[in-house]
Amino acid sequence: MRIDRSIYDGYIWYSDSATPEVMDNMEFELEIADSANPFVIEGQLFDRTRNISYSIRYVDGRHICIKYDLNTLEGESTVDVFCSNKMDDRKLRFVTYWKAEPDPFCEEMEVLQPNEVVFVGFEK
Repeated sequence: MRIDRSIYDGYIWYSDSATPEVMDNMEFELEIADSANPFVIEGQLFDRTRNISYSIRYVDGRHICIKYDLNTLEGESTVDVFCSNKMDDRKLRFVTYWKAEPDPFCEEMEVLQPNEVVFVGFEK
């Protein structure tokens, strides 16, 4: 798994730490093997200059890293703000992108369903 060097807002939570490592407009890069110890339990990073977001999870012995380019995501969107648990009460911002899909419970009429939930930094 590789995260390119850039300036990020977000956090990385390593398996040997009780709290996540918070980045607030910090330069960061990461290259880590699935067999590395400590591994990344969870991470959310946002590069506001390039409008790129990374979501990282460690599942079944491997890192799953999803890269979102917000410049290319389409559809209606809403912004949600969540309070953090172990990051000094920082508020995390996520954008939910919705997609219209036929719903069998609504006579196949299209209804909006959440398509992507993307981290976009901290609430200032």
